[in-house]
Amino acid sequence: MFLTADKLHYGRQRIILDYPDGVDKDNIFEVMQKALGIHRANARDCEYLINYLLGKQDILNRPDSPTSNINNQVVVNYAFPITREIVGYTFGSEFEFVPKDMTLQSDVSKLSDIYGYELSYYVDVCSALYSSTCGVGYQITLPSEDISKDNTPDIPITYDYLDPRTTFVVQSSDIGNPVIMSCHFVENKLTHKTEYTCYTNKYKFEFINMDPKTLKISINPIGMNPITMIENSVFLTGDWEQAISVMNASNQIASDSLNDIEGTIKALLVVLGAEFEDDTKLDQVKRNRVLTLTSGTGDTSSLDAKFISPQLESTSVENIRQYLEDARNVITGIPDRSANSSGGDTGTAVLNRDGWTDIEIVARLKELFFKRGKKQQLAVGLKILKMLGLINKDLSIVDVDISIGRHTTDNLQTKTQAFATLVKTGELATIDALELANLTNKSREMVERGEKAKKDREKEAMKNAQNQGSSQDDNQQDDNQQENNIDNN
Repeated sequence: MFLTADKLHYGRQRIILDYPDGVDKDNIFEVMQKALGIHRANARDCEYLINYLLGKQDILNRPDSPTSNINNQVVVNYAFPITREIVGYTFGSEFEFVPKDMTLQSDVSKLSDIYGYELSYYVDVCSALYSSTCGVGYQITLPSEDISKDNTPDIPITYDYLDPRTTFVVQSSDIGNPVIMSCHFVENKLTHKTEYTCYTNKYKFEFINMDPKTLKISINPIGMNPITMIENSVFLTGDWEQAISVMNASNQIASDSLNDIEGTIKALLVVLGAEFEDDTKLDQVKRNRVLTLTSGTGDTSSLDAKFISPQLESTSVENIRQYLEDARNVITGIPDRSANSSGGDTGTAVLNRDGWTDIEIVARLKELFFKRGKKQQLAVGLKILKMLGLINKDLSIVDVDISIGRHTTDNLQTKTQAFATLVKTGELATIDALELANLTNKSREMVERGEKAKKDREKEAMKNAQNQGSSQDDNQQDDNQQENNIDNN
């Protein structure tokens, strides 16, 4: 089935069900029956959006014209570069874990190392790509399968992304809509059966084909739901979902323009006042591209031949095409590559003129939603590492900040000058000056390291001064001894 934009539900629907006592073995299948109906609608939307991203767009389903055999179907795939550019800009650098208290630096560094081994950045970007396209992405954190009583592997956690077409979460109707169950399923290619795995904070449910006889229940050893939904926006929409009709129009303009060109090449030749004697003459005209008309009466005044080829007016087409491109950029927040310099524009004026301010706004909003989901996943990872004794039990998720440096080195000279000016006022703390100058996303950590380094330098200076003073005293004693020896001689 070729789903088109008119069948798309703009924004995915949250699965919100009223189960105040939670999900257990008595109501798991009732919850699943209700949840799957909503999820299947969301999954169809996700399938359409992923296909659209890959180039399977509505123009390819355009029917042939009843009056012409020319029907070019051109896909100008703007969706792919929009997702690539927004995700690349927003997550140009990996997330970093920053301790709020420097006494926890060693534990947070170990946490970063563990997630680094698990290619955290790769997982984050992949789930961000799904989120940018479908409006939602999913991540999962579990203990490593290699863990045993006698062995704790170097990589003690499994951290991965999940496909939104085969993953969903069920939220409660309580304030804040907390997640009461998550589910991931796969189709076994050998048995052609669907295998479900569902989690709550208490239980893990496994079953096949919604068959209660296959249900297996075990205790969730983590005590936390390991699957988190990564939202792209509060309405669960993708980055270019609202621009689909504009992109479809661009595809139609491109296709019809080629139709116009091909129609010119295949224009219909109309002959007035004469007729071909046989098909051989017509074949000769087609082959030689030359037509000679004669009349049996010798009167050629009424003879005429012309091509019928309706053409689109090029200026109007170009104006429409540019209008659609501008509209698409405004909707998605993509910078305008065709913007012309006005001569003396620099700095912020250039960023505003070319649309970089717009994509920065988009990136900040995406980062806000992504951090929320990332912190939920980090809380699961912390719980696992504490259970294994690899992390200080006093370390809490509230002790760790998640930061991403998108473009802290841009205009570095201007920022350092601003920082120096702010410090010279003597009215601001160093940490506030750093944040105002936007020099780093690790202001607290840098200030604390700077204070420690300053104290170390002061101690080193005092030690050097004491050593120098001792050396001078020794030299003075040597000089006095030499003078005494001279006097005695």
